[in-house]
Amino acid sequence: FYRGVDGASRTTSFPIRIDEKAMKRGRERYNIYCAPCHGMAGNGDGMIAKRADSLQEGTWTPPASYHTDRLRNMAVGDIFNTITYGIRKMPPYGPQIPEADRWAIIAYVRALQRSRNATLDDVPDDVRPALK
Repeated sequence: FYRGVDGASRTTSFPIRIDEKAMKRGRERYNIYCAPCHGMAGNGDGMIAKRADSLQEGTWTPPASYHTDRLRNMAVGDIFNTITYGIRKMPPYGPQIPEADRWAIIAYVRALQRSRNATLDDVPDDVRPALK
């Protein structure tokens, strides 16, 4: 819960219950802390990224899109570590975002990723008739 590890490895499972409340909190915190750089849909095209690109100063490292295979396959513990300690131009958010909120943000990021790569098998059986 506090470090994103399971033994000696980064955890691949969530240490919190992922329910509607957690997802709403994750979306709220994502919109505050992540969307300015990563964008509302996680494409790496937030307002800060767009502004930095427009300045063309050559020192900007664009934020990652969450929709790459590398990030879709990344362990949730690795994402927790990145939020906590930062990476490249991204500052550490550990001091600002409590652990439970970091996990909620990660759950929301996973929902963004799944929404982009969903199949009919991801749709609950009781909803499928409405899609026809």
